[in-house]
Amino acid sequence: MNENNIEWTKLAETISFEKEPEQLHKVKRDDIFIVKDEDGYHAINNRCPHLGLALNVGGCNKKDKTVHCKFHSSDFSYDTGEVKAWLNVKGFEKFMIWLFSKFDADAKKMMTMEPKPVETFPTKIEDDHVWVGIDQSN
Repeated sequence: MNENNIEWTKLAETISFEKEPEQLHKVKRDDIFIVKDEDGYHAINNRCPHLGLALNVGGCNKKDKTVHCKFHSSDFSYDTGEVKAWLNVKGFEKFMIWLFSKFDADAKKMMTMEPKPVETFPTKIEDDHVWVGIDQSN
């Protein structure tokens, strides 16, 4: 279904979110992470904008409306995509990254990247199903 350059894809029945409020779905080339909270359904690209690693394995904080990248301690709003914490590593992990980046230019580049928001997608409920919209104009 297409509307104004948005291609809508049916993902799952709304009832399935009662037992599993966080779900991962494949839509063409993207893994879409859907989070249901008291405000509705939120969809983000499951790839962390830092290195492309999976966000769903880091868990969500529903109070703060964030998803956590466990690989590099970054947090993103699952509602807006906004960066809430970027490469927030501490202690020994921070020291090891610093040490490694002294000898590897690619590692240094990765750890000094500017913060980037996670991609978000619109959602809607139709016929008791969650739909996600992917912008086709890009």
